[in-house]
Amino acid sequence: MDILQLKGREHMAVGHNALAGFIYFLTFIAFMVQVITGFGLYAATSEWWFPQLFAWVPGVFGGDAPLRHFHHAAMWFFILFAVVHVYLVFYHDYVEGRGEISSMGGGWKFIEEKAVEELKTHHK
Repeated sequence: MDILQLKGREHMAVGHNALAGFIYFLTFIAFMVQVITGFGLYAATSEWWFPQLFAWVPGVFGGDAPLRHFHHAAMWFFILFAVVHVYLVFYHDYVEGRGEISSMGGGWKFIEEKAVEELKTHHK
């Protein structure tokens, strides 16, 4: 993780690093699992036509009990993601001064000139 790197050895980037991008990819997968398992659980008690489209889901996951476990695990993924995400946003904004929160509010992100010059020389 980038928070465990030594001072002066940080990966300087304007956007997200590779680990953050991968975690966001997993978040989209977890979102789909949450939606599919949720409608799969709801299909057994609903008379509406839309949840009935997911009546096949419990059979794929091995029944209602394993399906509930997958749905529950996806819920915990989102809880942990939210806690870590908020921590890292504050960490990068205030401790490193990278302006993560400031850029969301004001639309501007400030980077030290020295870091910009280093990025320019590394990308030539």
